[in-house]
Amino acid sequence: MSPMKRSAVWLGLVVILVAAASHAQEEKARRGYEGVVGLKQKTIGTLILLETSGSSLQGWMRLEKFVRIESGSVLEHGVEFSAAGNRYEIDERRGRISYSGPDGEGSRFVRRLTTQAGRLEELAEDRAFTGVRIAKVEVAGRVRDFRVGRPTLWKQAEAPFETFERIEELLGKEISLWLADADNRTGRVVAVEEPAGMNIPLKKPKEEKPKEEKKK
Repeated sequence: MSPMKRSAVWLGLVVILVAAASHAQEEKARRGYEGVVGLKQKTIGTLILLETSGSSLQGWMRLEKFVRIESGSVLEHGVEFSAAGNRYEIDERRGRISYSGPDGEGSRFVRRLTTQAGRLEELAEDRAFTGVRIAKVEVAGRVRDFRVGRPTLWKQAEAPFETFERIEELLGKEISLWLADADNRTGRVVAVEEPAGMNIPLKKPKEEKPKEEKKK
């Protein structure tokens, strides 16, 4: 192969690699945060569920109920966005969420959630009888126990359900969990992603009663 042809081949490879890297940067990814903010002169807990693509983002924020995030962007050490007329900025290094707008201004605690994906194998009762169930999930060939109370259901194409108590409907399925207080063995489930291909209703559908046999 002549030097000119080799140069052309290398140039082609460089172009392909650059294009692939740019595409990877634009792929969508999810992230979640749990913290507190001010709303109508009171402090409330909040959950922020984001889908990022490159430097832009969209998603939902719980302000008593979930509201859509109107606009936002990914920063070097966090994110910024608008929701319900307020402006928010999360600094992951400081673990703070700053906000300003009609609901006041301030700076409060926030933490980024971790995520684990695997097959939901079993649901068990907590040994301490706290009412919290234990979800046994196979993650990378190892069964891990996660504490499940009343997590949010992160829907694929609509607003999240604030609480989802029917996690038994996901037994045997591959699921993604968003966790707080997580370590190498366990964690508290804050949100569950709706598995791809499912459209879980807010309320469990009523079971059809068996039809009575026609009287002779």
